[in-house]
Amino acid sequence: MPNDPVRVAVLGTGNIGVDLCERLLRDPDFEVVALVGRRAESPGLRRFENRIPMLLSGGIEEFLPVCQRVEGVFDATSAFDHLRHWTALREHGLWVIDLTPSRVGDAMVPALAGRISEMQMENRAQPANFSMVTCGGQSAAGIAFAISQRAENIAEVEVSSSIAALSAGPATRANIDEYIETTESVIAQVTGCPVTKAILVLNPADPPVMMRTTVTVKAERFDLGSITEGCEDIASAIRKWVPGYAISVPAHEVSSGVLSVTAKVTGSGYYLPPYAGNLDIINAAAVETARVHAEATRSNSARN
Repeated sequence: MPNDPVRVAVLGTGNIGVDLCERLLRDPDFEVVALVGRRAESPGLRRFENRIPMLLSGGIEEFLPVCQRVEGVFDATSAFDHLRHWTALREHGLWVIDLTPSRVGDAMVPALAGRISEMQMENRAQPANFSMVTCGGQSAAGIAFAISQRAENIAEVEVSSSIAALSAGPATRANIDEYIETTESVIAQVTGCPVTKAILVLNPADPPVMMRTTVTVKAERFDLGSITEGCEDIASAIRKWVPGYAISVPAHEVSSGVLSVTAKVTGSGYYLPPYAGNLDIINAAAVETARVHAEATRSNSARN
């Protein structure tokens, strides 16, 4: 990255937005200029007093007059609000990282950057809108892709994620349908299999459980040894920005023609405890995407 940090704003003061701000404030590549909410009494806003220059409680309407102070925006609000936000922000030439399951922007999975992300970032028209899909999508897409490259005639893919109920805020709970649709869409995209199913379990267990995602694939033929190796390679790549990501149950045949792989995500504890791996993986993916995109954008500007 260039010496000058990337100036950004965060929309949303819930669990995802707060965790994201804590992460960005510790990253020398970024400068958080504004945190935007809709309630002056929001605990998320109060948490960052004297730490973030602009704490705005009037929503995007209050942010737009000062939005040129940043290069890009992270939207950690809801799928219902994102389209309205994007419509306004793109008119100002800002790139946006969408952490909602709105499916407005291009699905982006850093684990597959060498295949679908980095070149798109460098060559696409501006401004850009990158969708971080869902926490389940981020944890499963790499595994699903690794399996798809080593299996023949895939007939069905299922992604089942279990997260601690305490790590699911109001926006997550309100967007369950969008979560399912968006996760299924990205799995179909990376595997080429149109028959996909996504399941999300909000586990109320006490003490809270770590996030786990299981990818189950029905295929005509597959090589378990090769799939195991491919999944470990993907997990190693993801750990560069999500240190707590690991294959907890390696590839195994659960029945004739059906295999399964499970990943576990332990959070870095920026805001919520380590059980909130769902927040950790989507926020880490968002920051990694912003880092690569900002670097590519600045490089293109310098060449021109």
